[in-house]
Amino acid sequence: MNRKVGTLLLMFMLLLAVTGCGCMEQAGEQQPVQDMGTVQINDMLGRELTVPEDIKSAVATSPPSTILVYMLAPDKLAGWNFINSFNHSLIDEKYLTLPVIGGWYGTQTGNYETIITMHPDIVIEGYTTDGKIDDAIQRRQEMFGSIPVVSIEDSIIFVEKSDPTIEYVGNLLGVEEQAEKLIEFRASILDDINSKVSDIPEDERVRVYYAEGPKGLMTDPSGSQHSQVIDICGGINVADCPLTPGNGMTPVSMEQIISWKPEVILASSPQFYSAVYSDPLWANLDAVKNKRVYLAPQNPFCWIDRPQGPHLIIGTAWTAKMLYPELFEDMDLEQLTREFYVDFFHYELTDDELNSLLNP
Repeated sequence: MNRKVGTLLLMFMLLLAVTGCGCMEQAGEQQPVQDMGTVQINDMLGRELTVPEDIKSAVATSPPSTILVYMLAPDKLAGWNFINSFNHSLIDEKYLTLPVIGGWYGTQTGNYETIITMHPDIVIEGYTTDGKIDDAIQRRQEMFGSIPVVSIEDSIIFVEKSDPTIEYVGNLLGVEEQAEKLIEFRASILDDINSKVSDIPEDERVRVYYAEGPKGLMTDPSGSQHSQVIDICGGINVADCPLTPGNGMTPVSMEQIISWKPEVILASSPQFYSAVYSDPLWANLDAVKNKRVYLAPQNPFCWIDRPQGPHLIIGTAWTAKMLYPELFEDMDLEQLTREFYVDFFHYELTDDELNSLLNP
């Protein structure tokens, strides 16, 4: 009996030694310097992060970043962070029904728990701090814990600037070709506009008022991100008023607008546009008398402002055509719009939808 016990004990010890060594070797093999499936990156602020090699799900905390993810990699977008009054029917149903997860922009405050429970691979946070890591990004990372917060430069909203953000996000999400397509589309439009408006004499540039709000009595002067399309397209922004930081929309009076003598009015509010031609307060303005009040296309997002984002590039083409129709007579806005919607809004417009979009 003792011999049997001794034999069994010896066999057990030998088995333990063999399997133990095997486990140690196997564990050693599974502990490389970097885990398989992840990569080290630097975000646009230079912060070193570990992210999944193949990012399948991303949340962005502001409209510009969210729209950029949608335009470049719609199937990786985990949710929208904004709701507004614009019509969103020109989006495929599978993207339209993504959850609304909130975010941090303007007066909006996001919910960390809502986003964490969705288990995104990354959170994308925009910054405008000239390369400094601000408290907001540090706070986001602390609150999101193990979910990497990738900061990107929010100057994407200024479509006249360089476009490192488009290229960066394209590389981050593994959609380099789509990013390059957007960069080329954008460059083609901006080059065309610049080549035609840069030499217009100052006294021949069209005078433009940007009407905001349901009564048109709010605006943004030259230099504001909210009125940037006017500056890019060679118009004179007539608003002689303070620049309101952040959300903008400086209140102005009807007397001021009359004194500015706009030749063209650009509107972002369908409510204002539907009433302006019948409102006696506006009747004596040249822009109204000459039927040169234009409502920016609204679907799925306003083309010229609110929300800001890389989609403003098609709005820049539209603005150039509205301000200088003769100068841009050869610009095929219908074809550009069809191409833009297929490639970047992932939606094929019908003839009726295109007509409704461009001729509200």
